[in-house]
Amino acid sequence: MRPVGSRVFSIATLLFVAACDAEPPAPGADAGFDAGRDAGMDAGMDAGPVPDRVVGACDEVVVAGAAASAGAFVAGWPLVWAEARGADLVFRAPAVARPTFLEVAGRVVRVDPRVTPGFDVPGLAADCGTFAHGVASGDPRADGVTLWTRATPPAAGTTLTLSWRVSREPSLAAPVAEGVVDVVAADDWTAHVDVAGLAPGTTYYFAFTGPDGARSALGRTRTAAADDAVHARFAVASCSSLFSGWFNAYRRIAERDDLDLVIHLGDYIYDFVDENERIRVPPSGTVEDLTDAASHRRRHALYLSDPDLRAARAAHPWLLLWDNHDLARALPEYGGGVQAFREWNPIRPLPAGVAPDVLYRSLRYGRLADVFVLDVYLFQGRELLPGSSAPAVLGAAQEAWFESAVGASDAAWRVIGAQKVLVEFGDLSGWLDYPDARSRFLGFFARAGIGDNLFLSGDSHITVFQDGVDVDPASPYDPATGVGSVGGEFLPTSISRGNFDETLGPRSERVIGLARSGFLRSNPWQVDLDLTSHGYGLVDITPERIVGETWYSPILAPADAETFGLAYAMRRGANRWERVLRTEPTE
Repeated sequence: MRPVGSRVFSIATLLFVAACDAEPPAPGADAGFDAGRDAGMDAGMDAGPVPDRVVGACDEVVVAGAAASAGAFVAGWPLVWAEARGADLVFRAPAVARPTFLEVAGRVVRVDPRVTPGFDVPGLAADCGTFAHGVASGDPRADGVTLWTRATPPAAGTTLTLSWRVSREPSLAAPVAEGVVDVVAADDWTAHVDVAGLAPGTTYYFAFTGPDGARSALGRTRTAAADDAVHARFAVASCSSLFSGWFNAYRRIAERDDLDLVIHLGDYIYDFVDENERIRVPPSGTVEDLTDAASHRRRHALYLSDPDLRAARAAHPWLLLWDNHDLARALPEYGGGVQAFREWNPIRPLPAGVAPDVLYRSLRYGRLADVFVLDVYLFQGRELLPGSSAPAVLGAAQEAWFESAVGASDAAWRVIGAQKVLVEFGDLSGWLDYPDARSRFLGFFARAGIGDNLFLSGDSHITVFQDGVDVDPASPYDPATGVGSVGGEFLPTSISRGNFDETLGPRSERVIGLARSGFLRSNPWQVDLDLTSHGYGLVDITPERIVGETWYSPILAPADAETFGLAYAMRRGANRWERVLRTEPTE
């Protein structure tokens, strides 16, 4: 059993040790991140195969004599489809911010970057035409999904009518669903289409068309699984600061063909530029404060001017949460953040009578997994725990909904995502100031006898695998057997927001190594950590086990590199991570 006197390794202590241990900076070292930013703008510009043809972003490209390939994807990134005109194949080159190579009917086409007037942040390029912010899908069900886009506002008028189409074919031939949707200024010209009547566990393609005939980029989505599903794969992301680095991880997510869902656990946008992470910032070095709906809308628009993010949203359905950088917790209007977040993301429209700040919800992947996302940010401290003077985290309504839904779950696994680290982890735990609420939350699973839970967390910018335990000394926990644990917690790292090496500096490898060993030594419920890498997580689910994997990408410059990182398995009925590092990714 865990010793009663066990203490969590303190990050405050680590920072003190790092300050004492660090070498003096070399002359000009303060400019290191700015230099990385500038170098990144030109990195890889001449890399790639020798092209048969060079075109500009948004150009119409005609490939002579290749009409037999019509309707098929152009090989490469991002999603591109082509149509036949006579004997020729015609497609629109995508809007890109870096040179991109496409394979078209056996020929290599290089697409050069698009320069968008008014963008002074490196790596941005608005999409072509009417639909400058791309397309997306989200909140998939077994029989439907929510589609999203935004149209460029008309010069005059109060309504713009868009048409949409869904098909099993990338050519969008033989549509299985289609219709029209009106977009208006009150919703910032965004469209949310709830499509029903689809088949479970099926890949679909979709696009929007404006009244002038201009078509959006092609989107791909996938409905949730049928009851007999035996496999699912989810990407898990959080903490994506545009200003802190390049969105290489989003590009890798977009390139995957094996995902059922992308779960984003908050801090999808950022409200400020971190002084230690000035990688992609305007020449002025500052960005506007997020104080109202209009400023939040502009930040979402800025983010969706990144082609890598647009590609990830177009390639897979998403399930999103907000966190503290997405919107302020101040009542009553959250600085306009709630309104803008709902407008600009593929979130299913609310039923009548439900407050806009209710974002907790669930998805079902057959009898394989029930997926829940909880809002442990917006409701913190609003209420007291029942019969107690201690503050609540979920609030009574969310807690009642969750306990009822989890109690009714007949799935092999419960995947429970939230913005903050759950199990105690020193200064990093988002529940640190709410120990009674955490004990109540974890105790529910123990009291109800509900195991086989995977807790997904964000916010803390590092990778953590740890057992799902209440670390109150009165709670028994045996790391050798897992007794006292109700599941496993997996915190994948940040997409781009800085972690220990950005905070402590590039000369602090020894201190970071001490931190990792200190955490693991002090916290027996922790299995493994990575304190310096960036990327995303992958959750691979079968009825017998869950595997959590991390995939890492550099952030200081555009790059195609991706590294397989930490990976651990949790077996059905074990309620703990195995202590064996997996050296090969799942397939």
